[in-house]
Amino acid sequence: MPKIVDHEARRNEISAIAAKLIAQGGLEAATIREIAQSSGYSKGVIEHYFINKEDIISGALEWANHCFQQRVAEMTKGLVGLPALQKRLEATLPISNAVKDEWRVRLVFWSMAAIHPDLRKQQSLRFNFAVDHFEADLIDAVQAGEINELINTSEQARHIVNMTSGISTAALHDTKLYSKTFLLAEIEHLITHLQKN
Repeated sequence: MPKIVDHEARRNEISAIAAKLIAQGGLEAATIREIAQSSGYSKGVIEHYFINKEDIISGALEWANHCFQQRVAEMTKGLVGLPALQKRLEATLPISNAVKDEWRVRLVFWSMAAIHPDLRKQQSLRFNFAVDHFEADLIDAVQAGEINELINTSEQARHIVNMTSGISTAALHDTKLYSKTFLLAEIEHLITHLQKN
């Protein structure tokens, strides 16, 4: 009997390996040859799942974002409003080495999305997805009386996504300044700012 292959699981496995290679050495490190060597699969198998560099980086980013979404779900379980927002921010910022790797993959993807229209469309969808989730926390916070009901939740959510992107990028460039302590203090500052307005 032929072996039944779970293609989705295999693509995710290979995407995870590609993401690790990208995080360690940039996109040029994630060649078909290197992915094959690291995964133990043949080049033909890798090429079955990824047809070009854009496909590799998209798969790597899907894997990174899947890890992020699992972490957020776990950290925000049972929470709403500002407590959920705080944990979502903690899950987002590069506080651990694993999250730093996720951000390295994102930065590589973003640099490619700047010149590839299809990747740019994908990034636009991901940006709006993030905004929607942060806004949901803000709406819950308004309903719970934790923040001013006059706040523009959509606008504030966009500010938060842009802020987290900027801080996370800077954290990869200066790990001494942007330590775990500093990043957690930035989250506290944001939460306090929301409560005062």
